[in-house]
Amino acid sequence: MATVAKKTVNEKGQHILFRGLTEVCESINILLTGKTGVGKSSIINAILGRTLAKKGKSLGGVTRDVTCHEAIVNDIKFQIWDSPGLQDITEEDGKITARIQQTLRQRCSHLHLLLYCIRMDRDRVEVSEL
Repeated sequence: MATVAKKTVNEKGQHILFRGLTEVCESINILLTGKTGVGKSSIINAILGRTLAKKGKSLGGVTRDVTCHEAIVNDIKFQIWDSPGLQDITEEDGKITARIQQTLRQRCSHLHLLLYCIRMDRDRVEVSEL
């Protein structure tokens, strides 16, 4: 049986998923969240193809505030929101999630995608990650 590949990229190199969205939205909005130290900022830098989000190793996470990183990739504007890590020793999760919600309400009209990041270098998923 022959398989027919569907066209997923337009003539500008844009993925067809985003083509329709960019006709009605100014940008594609993505929020990354997850525990402290799982690599949210590193994922943002990988998606955007350059270092925009600060990353590092510290006892309490590097990202202290909800931060928007903007970039144009294949003529599509992305706003990727980095958030402080959950289960951080310096602040309660309820306060962190409240700050994330407040910032997004003030600065982002809507989200297209929420990515909850977990570490994949461990043998098991922790109950707190479910």
